[in-house]
Amino acid sequence: MDLKRAAEGLTIVGIGAILLANTLGYLPWSVWWNVLSLWPLLIVAAGVDIIGRGTDNTWLRVLSSLLVVGGLIYGAFVMTSAGRWFPVVSFEASQSTAFDESEPHSARVKIGTAEISGGFGEFTLGAGRDLVSASGETPFDAPVFDVAVSGNEAMVDVGVGESPQAWQGSTRSSIDVQLDRSVVWDLTIKAGVATTKADLGDLMLSALDVEAGVSDSMIELGRIRAASGVTALPVRIEAGVSTLKLRIPRGAQARISVQGGISSINVGDGIERVSDGDDKRYETAGFDDGDAFYDVVIEGGVGAIDIQLY
Repeated sequence: MDLKRAAEGLTIVGIGAILLANTLGYLPWSVWWNVLSLWPLLIVAAGVDIIGRGTDNTWLRVLSSLLVVGGLIYGAFVMTSAGRWFPVVSFEASQSTAFDESEPHSARVKIGTAEISGGFGEFTLGAGRDLVSASGETPFDAPVFDVAVSGNEAMVDVGVGESPQAWQGSTRSSIDVQLDRSVVWDLTIKAGVATTKADLGDLMLSALDVEAGVSDSMIELGRIRAASGVTALPVRIEAGVSTLKLRIPRGAQARISVQGGISSINVGDGIERVSDGDDKRYETAGFDDGDAFYDVVIEGGVGAIDIQLY
């Protein structure tokens, strides 16, 4: 029996249970501020795991996972019931405000830089006909919708907004964003504390940077199109405290490196591990870096990483 793997599974169960309680409304999404305030515990757990590996002591490695589980339980339940919150804000009643913004398609815009931020709740991202559109609800002061066009380039910053003064933990936000499918995007996604679905199959990308935050995230990539002008398309994903699903189309090529973190990693058929030991590197079957490919670097956090072809 592999006790270390069992303990890692318990960590993932704990994260999933809290996310489920958030989704069903039994726990406010703000409990993740409590959990994140205990971040030094991750350093302690990582140190214990390193000692366990160095001394080949399975029980120390199990202890590292149990420390993480203990932090999840303490932050989600004990700190909440004690009324301790992080960061310190005043929690006052707030009402969600609906928003619907758009910037029309412009034929002259060929490339774009976009930063899209989620909040507490639901976050979806996909392709559309407008240069950018955003709709949803926010409990914060005002959504962010900044679009600037200079020559053939667009600069986009979209999010649900934030308020440093008041927020009611039980009030959730939602945002649905669509980007122009005819523009080549250098895209940054900041998931926040949310259930995130980014369907990027119909978007043209030159680079992708994802900060998963505290989320249940699904990132679906499309084929690399010649119009994007890239051969090795860089994808950086900071896994955070999350369950992360990465979907790559069959026939597309990808090189994937998973670095650090305390995460369970699952890969599907058609993806091969090309390294041994703790160095986690994978490639799609028949990988040839002479063709266009995704160069994926996942900075592991705490949770589960699932990589599949579709």
